[in-house]
Amino acid sequence: MNGHNEHKKDDMSEVEKWMEQFFLDPLTSYMDQLTFRIDLYETHTHIIVEALLPDVEPEDIDIVLEDHIITIAAKKKNKDSCSRTIELPFRVADKRVHAQFANGILEVWIDKNLSGNGKKRYIIISE
Repeated sequence: MNGHNEHKKDDMSEVEKWMEQFFLDPLTSYMDQLTFRIDLYETHTHIIVEALLPDVEPEDIDIVLEDHIITIAAKKKNKDSCSRTIELPFRVADKRVHAQFANGILEVWIDKNLSGNGKKRYIIISE
């Protein structure tokens, strides 16, 4: 049982290191200005990826999970398309993921404990 808890602590320290690198990377700020802003949050049970998409309708957003990568693609009302790819320090395809969109904010919730199917997949957005 202790081995399992130690493994979880190692995973979480990797996530903390990754989040720090993500926010310190100058490319992150550049991409926030060039495409759309991405913020990351962590709770006890989830990693939350938040994308600010004020000029987008939910049906014009695609979220794709593949291996360690989340790709968020959006078509703005002025017909410009943009996307962001986020590489995580764990296989996001192996996690349970759901998304919500309201008031121009997309939240992608990645469950730390519950498993997904491990395959490339699109996430359906709840409103």
